[in-house]
Amino acid sequence: MLARSQWRRQTIGFYVAQHPWLRAAGFVKVGYSTCLETRLDMASFKTCFTPEWYYAAVFECCSSKEALLLEQSVLFCLSAKRVEHRELLRLSEDEVTATAATLAQKLRLPVVQRTLPQYARTPTAATPTPPPPQQQQQQQQQQQQQQQQQQTPPREKAEVSRATVIDESEQTAALAAAALLSATIAPHRAILDAVKASLQARRPPLWDDVDDCPRAPGDAGAERDDEEAEEEVGLSSGDLAFLSTWIDDTDYSLTALRPYQQEAVARLVDELRLRQRAVCQMACRCGKTPVAYHVIQRTLEAGESGRVLYLVPGLSLLRQTARKLVAYGLQDTPLLLIGSDPLPVVLTGAAAQCMTTDPAVIRETILGNPKLVVLSTYHSSPLLKELNIFQLTVFDECHRVCGSASDTAFNTMLKLPLYGQRLFLTATPTYDTPIKMSDSDYFGGIAYRYYLREGINCGYVNPFAVRVVLGGCMSRMNPYLFEAMRMVDKMLVFCRNIAHAQKLYDELVAETPPSDVAGFSVLLAHSRMGSAAVSTALQSFTTAKRCVLLNVRLFQEGVEIPDLNAVFFAAPRYSSRDIIQSICRPLNRLDGKPPSFVFLPAVFDRRYSAEHPINLKSFATLIPFTDALMDEDPTLFEYMIDPQKKKYDIGVVGVRALKLTSEKLHRFVLPAIRRGVRYSTRDTDRLHRAARLPWKSVFEEMRRIVHECNRYPKTNDAWVVGDTPVSMNLFYQYARRGYKLYTRGEPTYLQVHQLRDLERLPQWQRYGVQGPYPWKECLQTLTRHLQTHKTVPPLDVHKGGYVGLDATPFERLAGCLMNVNQADSRLRVGISPEKQADLDRVCAPYGLRWRKRRDAAGAIVKNDVTMITQSYMQFKRLYESAATVSAFQRYLDLHFPGYPQKHIRMETPENLRKGIVPPRCALQPRSAKEARHRPGRRRRKNTAAAVAGRTVMCRICRTHVPVSEWAAHLTSEAHRRAQEVLL
Repeated sequence: MLARSQWRRQTIGFYVAQHPWLRAAGFVKVGYSTCLETRLDMASFKTCFTPEWYYAAVFECCSSKEALLLEQSVLFCLSAKRVEHRELLRLSEDEVTATAATLAQKLRLPVVQRTLPQYARTPTAATPTPPPPQQQQQQQQQQQQQQQQQQTPPREKAEVSRATVIDESEQTAALAAAALLSATIAPHRAILDAVKASLQARRPPLWDDVDDCPRAPGDAGAERDDEEAEEEVGLSSGDLAFLSTWIDDTDYSLTALRPYQQEAVARLVDELRLRQRAVCQMACRCGKTPVAYHVIQRTLEAGESGRVLYLVPGLSLLRQTARKLVAYGLQDTPLLLIGSDPLPVVLTGAAAQCMTTDPAVIRETILGNPKLVVLSTYHSSPLLKELNIFQLTVFDECHRVCGSASDTAFNTMLKLPLYGQRLFLTATPTYDTPIKMSDSDYFGGIAYRYYLREGINCGYVNPFAVRVVLGGCMSRMNPYLFEAMRMVDKMLVFCRNIAHAQKLYDELVAETPPSDVAGFSVLLAHSRMGSAAVSTALQSFTTAKRCVLLNVRLFQEGVEIPDLNAVFFAAPRYSSRDIIQSICRPLNRLDGKPPSFVFLPAVFDRRYSAEHPINLKSFATLIPFTDALMDEDPTLFEYMIDPQKKKYDIGVVGVRALKLTSEKLHRFVLPAIRRGVRYSTRDTDRLHRAARLPWKSVFEEMRRIVHECNRYPKTNDAWVVGDTPVSMNLFYQYARRGYKLYTRGEPTYLQVHQLRDLERLPQWQRYGVQGPYPWKECLQTLTRHLQTHKTVPPLDVHKGGYVGLDATPFERLAGCLMNVNQADSRLRVGISPEKQADLDRVCAPYGLRWRKRRDAAGAIVKNDVTMITQSYMQFKRLYESAATVSAFQRYLDLHFPGYPQKHIRMETPENLRKGIVPPRCALQPRSAKEARHRPGRRRRKNTAAAVAGRTVMCRICRTHVPVSEWAAHLTSEAHRRAQEVLL
């Protein structure tokens, strides 16, 4: 008799449960219960689902032990279709029911099979009569057994390209699992193996997916470009591990924006208002979606019409973005989800919404709602081609729209005529494709930039360490990988192509790791395996304790593996976007998570010194990685310049075969690697070109000069970084040239956020772009004075000009005429014809001559007096008489305040006393200039000597100081005394 006692009214059995959402995705839920009446009312069924659960079939049993045996037997025989760690099968309810019936018969279980049964719910208000003590004890034992089974369910895993190296701990776990199995299916394995084999023989379609079949060796498509193949793979809803992306219990609530997000919103809104396009470049894991949400909110609140389109690369991101936007506060605005996934999206609580690709529904919904938010995948965006009426379009992961110039689903909305505003979100812009993000007609420019280093420093991104792994030959990668696995537990390896990944996999499987490397699993994933197999490999990698996953481009972006320790680049990468996206994979922040690792392999020939050209050439292969990192992390730039003053977690490890000591690695090899990256195989310093300087760092120094010294950089200002003085004037001129291109409407190398940084500097348009002596402003000053006094004013054109932002009109005019006088001291006048005409027009009415006379040979006539010379002579007499003529002193105080001390040094005495003025660049030694043209090792030595002899001049002490001693000089007693003299 079946176990259904009157005191409890509970039915024990194995069930096949179904829900409309599961059925749409091709899944079915199985399990066993000691109370089938209430099982479907439990929280695990109702939390993320609508109340539409039902039993497709039930096998009522006499005891919970029999029900458990039937459940585990079904899961074992159908393990190829099981979602790992869940009692979910990618089959129909009929197939599962038929398998359960066969197993019940083979195992001789006394069951009652029911189809679509309905059980009366147990009244919640009734107080059950306590069972007898013997039944209580039996019930407690059954519950304990059930809890143990749920915590560590026995299962046979479908291995996908996996080889396991078992260590002692894994053997212990295996023994424990075997002991647990003895209570359930272990005694019946012979029967179960036979049933499983018969199922495979009778129904091969059940076990083989079309897209999982390997290509034949002669397949013409098998040799296509691997990178393109990896991009095409898609993990459908039926292949994912159910639904880490669907049953998503992450709390996405947003209390307040972080300070940098607030700044991002302000800058983006301003740029969108001015130019309708803006790019937000923000490092991975730093919160681009909250920024987009606040921009969306402003669009929705701006007017009567506020349609917003939000485009994402895939279905999983569409689900996540929809949940985020609703959690952030987007609850009163209609939401339309466009995508091909039949599974609903659980938004909040029990609320859910389905996706659609029905053109009629899409058109009716959009046209019928003047305010709504539409979320669509790029793949489905062609459905919106005729509905280009959105006030704001958000392109998430917008680097994905770059690529082919031909029409694709990804660039459909991008290529439509501009309507409304377009916001582009990315962590890694693309500049090396036919459609590139430097095309301002499509993208505008980067209006806000948030660097990876900023996210690390603020605690939003996990810190990481770079380790260069040296070996003798890159053709044998095992020693490199073993060295990395000595340091980490879980590592993602990026390979060159599928053939390369397969080779590394075969070699790792074939070789036993060294005795001091703990055992680890090896997994392989690539697009030709099929999406289901790739999904299973990722699931196995996620749950493994120690594992290496070899892939090409599948997991380069968009994959979250919380406990991932490291990435390893088994092949060179040249795209900054690919490098940064890959590096960010292990950088998700978790409490207690140690720093992640980035492993870069390189070849070291120990027959030669570390600085030998052969080894330097090998080290130069690291340049794309360091360049990509320096663009995101200005700290690395400062470390490469001077590792003694700027710390960076970068190190070198050598494979055991090289027998490199730790001392040799850090004293000789690491400096050589820095040299290989900094100079490549030449002696040109790659890092000190204006375009290579990290914008954030060098701009901060320029901003400091402007705000603290009240002027823009002078021609001889220096910024000391490490062992080299960087010319601030070179960077200043680089910024001015780029900005002038922008104001003329020409293509510029500056990004929008850089343009806006410059515009936020005090009086940038007036004195930053035009310089301290703007031509038109100075001519207006001269014209006004001539109109009143008919002659030039007394000016010190020798040193009376002043570059401060608070300079007087006469100080600026003095500087301007000084430049004119110097330009007229050559064989020909060195100013433009337009400026010469301006001077002629201003001076002619008063009979004044600004040009110097020349003889027939073109030489300047000696002792010639021009209006500029006359102005200086008048000023000299005025200054000499200022002590006795109060009017002359009042003239100086009004037009040349602080004269002459301020004008001699071009700095205010107060700034000198504070010690805030930058040092002055010293002339480069002649030997260093000549060394550039000398070949070979001798040239390298001479250049090194010149670098060691570089100096800067302290503007307070008026002495030249070696760059290497600059920091010490600023705290020296001599420097302090010099400051006191200025008091």
